[in-house]
Amino acid sequence: MSMLRRAAPLVALLLLAAVTSYAQNKEEPRFSILETQAAQEDPQAYTLDEGSVRIQNLGPAAKSDGTMRVLDIGDGGADPFVIIDKIINLGQKIWSIIEANKPVVNIQTQYGTATPQGITHWSQLAGWKPPEGTVYGFSAKNAYGIKVVDVKYQVLRTYGGSYNGKGKYLTAVTIQPLTVDVLWGYKFNLSVEIPDSSIVNVGTAQDPVAAMQPLVKWTIATAIKSSDGRSTYYVQGDGLFKELGGPFAQNYQDGVAKAIDNAVKYSFQ
Repeated sequence: MSMLRRAAPLVALLLLAAVTSYAQNKEEPRFSILETQAAQEDPQAYTLDEGSVRIQNLGPAAKSDGTMRVLDIGDGGADPFVIIDKIINLGQKIWSIIEANKPVVNIQTQYGTATPQGITHWSQLAGWKPPEGTVYGFSAKNAYGIKVVDVKYQVLRTYGGSYNGKGKYLTAVTIQPLTVDVLWGYKFNLSVEIPDSSIVNVGTAQDPVAAMQPLVKWTIATAIKSSDGRSTYYVQGDGLFKELGGPFAQNYQDGVAKAIDNAVKYSFQ
């Protein structure tokens, strides 16, 4: 008994340390008590209609001032062995744009590139075009048809850089949030991923043209359910830019138009 009595303070101390460690490591709940209660009382209001998610091309961004924002990634005075048709990303591969309804990206340091292997600094390339941007509207509704997410962002890119007069490369490819309007009780996240496998040469070995496919991932969550999706863009070193896949409104409209055309065509046969 005396041994147990003497060990009691040590046991209590260990238990206190364990509880403290658990409390420190335990994640904070994503939704407040009020948000959880509201979702329980009106589930329809906090249930996303996944079929309502749309991304609409709103047109080009305002004209750039021509200032290229690029990441300093090495010694611009070096002249390494450069393989012009081996194209790599010297920037980031994955980063967040919006977290829990708040913009978090820094477009001056968070972006991808598609430049020749051996390059250590953007100033080794010449002939860059002014940055271009395309604005998109992202929207989603709940089960009542009420818009719960209304976000605008622009896809930025700088293209046309060449090495010793050869190739057309990319830099400063990123996404900039413009406006974020999300209904209370919803959490919206947006991030970018640029897989290495998506960075390719669509030109020739002698005169390469870089291309990449930034993958944009989104998550919309409530205390009831979390939904996610993705869309893919295509950017090319000669300036070509387009959407490849995702809930784009224009793609949806094109599909409807084709269906109507087919219906009219068959009705006259």
